[in-house]
Amino acid sequence: MQNFIRCLTIETLNDVVVTGFIDANNKNQSIFHPLYDRLFFIFDQFIYQIYLDNSGFIQANIIDKVNLWFDIDDDDQFLQMSIYSQMFKTEQEIKVLKANYQHTSLSSLFITYIEGDIERDIVLDPRYFFGFTFY
Repeated sequence: MQNFIRCLTIETLNDVVVTGFIDANNKNQSIFHPLYDRLFFIFDQFIYQIYLDNSGFIQANIIDKVNLWFDIDDDDQFLQMSIYSQMFKTEQEIKVLKANYQHTSLSSLFITYIEGDIERDIVLDPRYFFGFTFY
């Protein structure tokens, strides 16, 4: 986790992605079902996969690329969606000033960032049934 926090404050964050699927059984309308159990932070040189382990601790691992990590039906389609603008409330580049994480079970990750001259905070909270939520 310390390497991820260091990367957040040093590297340029290009995107944050959530994965999910489209239910192919619905022929009238394609609906994306995001799975917020894992978030993918994409930097120039790295992709970090953020997830909650079985003990309730947030884990951050470097991966080569975003791959299917859950089971889907044969006729469903795996997809990725950017949540950068939803998470940071901007489409502009942000700069992370600091990130704090207490290494205790079900602790949130607190991120302080700036967009232009505006300093903001975001909390990644892992305590929800459908995975991470952010506010």
